[in-house]
Amino acid sequence: MTSSFPASALPRLRSPFAARLHLQTGVAESATLAWADRFGLARDPVVRRRLAVTRSARLAGRVSPQATLSGLLLNADWQTWLFLFDDAYCDESDLGRRSADTAKTASRVAQVLETGQLSQRDSDPFLVALADLRVRMVQMATPEQFDRFVAQAVFYLLALTWEAAHREQGTLAGFAEYVAMRRHSGGVPTCLALIDVINGFELPGSAWSSPRLRALTEAATDITCWANDILSYPKEVRRSTDVLSLPAVLSHERGLPIAEAIAEAARLHDERIGEYQRLEAALLRDGDEQTRRYLADLRHWISGNLAWSYETGRYALGMAA
Repeated sequence: MTSSFPASALPRLRSPFAARLHLQTGVAESATLAWADRFGLARDPVVRRRLAVTRSARLAGRVSPQATLSGLLLNADWQTWLFLFDDAYCDESDLGRRSADTAKTASRVAQVLETGQLSQRDSDPFLVALADLRVRMVQMATPEQFDRFVAQAVFYLLALTWEAAHREQGTLAGFAEYVAMRRHSGGVPTCLALIDVINGFELPGSAWSSPRLRALTEAATDITCWANDILSYPKEVRRSTDVLSLPAVLSHERGLPIAEAIAEAARLHDERIGEYQRLEAALLRDGDEQTRRYLADLRHWISGNLAWSYETGRYALGMAA
């Protein structure tokens, strides 16, 4: 059993990039709660209260401060779906300890994403809400942009099954395996695949798939996920069935007390930011206008996710970034 860890003992994480907030975030906050209510995603009063204090639309406003209004609303609803789905089916759920059942759920989600079709038996509110999100994405995205999103979503679903297998077996991944799979298990790449969609432009396929941009996107994903692992650790200990996170992996693999493992995770987070900045400098110099617009929101993901983490009631850190 993992012992508790006080939020007051967490290291203070910082970003070299300024955090911003979309001017219409308040509109999105009201709209996304109404959207979740319309589809019955949070019928349980406890879940509904938790959603309200999570402020998922504020995360959307932080990471996409220049999005179109329709893009902001889509982003807010996708963030809301991810948070609620994660709590209902993943680390805080008994289902999240059963890999076969997780795989079945993942396959149903993938089918809705790929086809948009719901069977007569599909009354699950998450699938119905996902079908709505899919319609809106298809309307806003080109076929290539939508295919990018679906590909990242399939990786996310695979990573959830990977997590469930580790919980089922009572094992922790090694560091290298964890880093590779953590990039997908938090759903961040699905959000980064929507950057150009929600901002009203299209990143060319040649730019999206270029090795330099892929490396930079992976760095931004690592930074975001590792910050989440560190700052959510007290919450995970309180609420998760098993903690599968960077501090837990470092503690197990390197034989560190959890406080030292969290400090090491913070060091790796800061080191990865330095790597990101070195990779970014060349692309800012050589990239075209669409690439620079994409990079702007990669920076917003790093700074905005961190700012939101200190604002949200989900982690109850109670301090400004």
